[in-house]
Amino acid sequence: MKNTIITGLFIFVLFASGFAQSLQEARKLTENEQFEDATGMFKTLISLNPSDPNLYYFYGDNLLLSDNSDSAKIVFDKGFVVNPASPLIKIGKAKILLDDINLREAKSSSEKDGANPELRDRYEQAGNNVKSANALLDEATLNSNDLTTLIEAAEALIHYKNKDTDKAKLFLDRASLIDPKNIEINLLNGDLYTELNNGTLAADYYNRALDLNKASARAIVSKGRLYKRSTNYEGASREFLNAISIDNSYAPAHRELGETYIKLGSLSKAKEEYRKYLELSKNNCGARIRYASFLYIGKNYSDALAELDQVQVKCDSNNLTLLRVQSYCYYETKDTAKGLLAVRHLFRLLPPEKRTATDLEYYGKLLIMNGQDSSGIGQLQKAFSLESARTDLLFEIASAWSKLRQYPNAIEVLKQKIAIGKDGKGAAADYYILARAYYYNRQFIEADSAAARVNEMSSNYASGWLLRAQINSNIDSTSEAGLAKPFYEKYIEIALNDSTNIARYRNGVIEAYGYLAYYYIIQKDKQNGLLYLKKKLEFPLEPEDKKRVLQAIDQLEGRSPQGKSK
Repeated sequence: MKNTIITGLFIFVLFASGFAQSLQEARKLTENEQFEDATGMFKTLISLNPSDPNLYYFYGDNLLLSDNSDSAKIVFDKGFVVNPASPLIKIGKAKILLDDINLREAKSSSEKDGANPELRDRYEQAGNNVKSANALLDEATLNSNDLTTLIEAAEALIHYKNKDTDKAKLFLDRASLIDPKNIEINLLNGDLYTELNNGTLAADYYNRALDLNKASARAIVSKGRLYKRSTNYEGASREFLNAISIDNSYAPAHRELGETYIKLGSLSKAKEEYRKYLELSKNNCGARIRYASFLYIGKNYSDALAELDQVQVKCDSNNLTLLRVQSYCYYETKDTAKGLLAVRHLFRLLPPEKRTATDLEYYGKLLIMNGQDSSGIGQLQKAFSLESARTDLLFEIASAWSKLRQYPNAIEVLKQKIAIGKDGKGAAADYYILARAYYYNRQFIEADSAAARVNEMSSNYASGWLLRAQINSNIDSTSEAGLAKPFYEKYIEIALNDSTNIARYRNGVIEAYGYLAYYYIIQKDKQNGLLYLKKKLEFPLEPEDKKRVLQAIDQLEGRSPQGKSK
């Protein structure tokens, strides 16, 4: 009997040891972004031990990291049924809430448009989510000395949308008291200070992690990300290459290096690294969709679409990231019909509160490109309400209003954009479009004022001087005062100085010579009138225009018009 008990205990110990090892292997697969293989292992582990809530947590975390938040929520809910008191399950549910709606952005949008009930509701929902998430984290960590619980709670507040670095730091400090030499704590402290834009402290923590394990590819990649975040792409690439030299099988290093090569303009190297990443991540659906996203970021829109066409056959065609990248790329390749189908499919699956500003932006642009300008403007306005820092969206909205010849609306939007700019000043491009809107709305004095700002801010911008000339031609409709003269002359000067590209200025120069010829003729300055008529004649003209120029030259030189006798 005693031997039976001992044997049973030995088998149990072996099983527990193997089970723990399998869990570590599954988590290692997640870290290496082999999400589908990890999913298979987690499912097996849960089938062997369905009452362990920790398995549900790490499985749900794997799904969250692979951009499957809806599936992750289902798994966390199952874990909650198994054990409602599980600290890790509470942290998992908190992660879902923290990553739902960005509270800061929702607040900013609501404050800018307080009368909008959708924005107000979104802000309220975001606030409730963060409040509930914090309550779950507090419950999970109350009087806890469990290292994993504290680390995972801190990670939730560092890596998800609604960050709280102060609270995360408290959790990490508590964890450090338990295990001051834990590499994960140092890595998360590095991530925390990265979020705080304190590169010095972040690098210090990453180096501490490396002191604990010189062969930690993850720590080296974290340092590389720090350089990448500060746009030191050369430094970042060196770190990623260092990580690969230590562990060539660490997939995130290849992905990060590929993305860094894109920033450095080395497309062939970038694709090579991403192919290695796909190989290491077992070519799983998530990795291939990431690859398509990478191609989109690198502006290889056709290649991204070709990749997604293949992915759709094998993977979930309702994957949100797949549909997002697909609709974005269809817009960039001017395939509006397919783009609208893709984005509408996305919006059928995605509730309004989960649509990003970029989703709404591309939907708006696709509608405008498809001739549905008013609807497109509405989507762009929603996008701006979600991300009020995206003043480029106001430029798109103003351009769309101008296309509809709704110039007063375009003017108001551009004035709003200019007011938001640094020190209440817009860019030269803002004033240029504003001047055009005033011009087409026949508000010539206001147009001239806006165009003058363009000339001040960008004195070598030829189109700015041409527009200023056209505006003044309308203010001085008889041309007797010659208000447009100095601006046409400046335009000609810029055009002739750019002799290698003179063809691009041809129409403007023809217009300028025509104006100057007419001005001098009405000033009874025959010599300069002839000079500019003959200069105009040096360019290829429309037949009727050429005929008028020749007749004017004949008249000024005292000859009968060509083709007629005196």
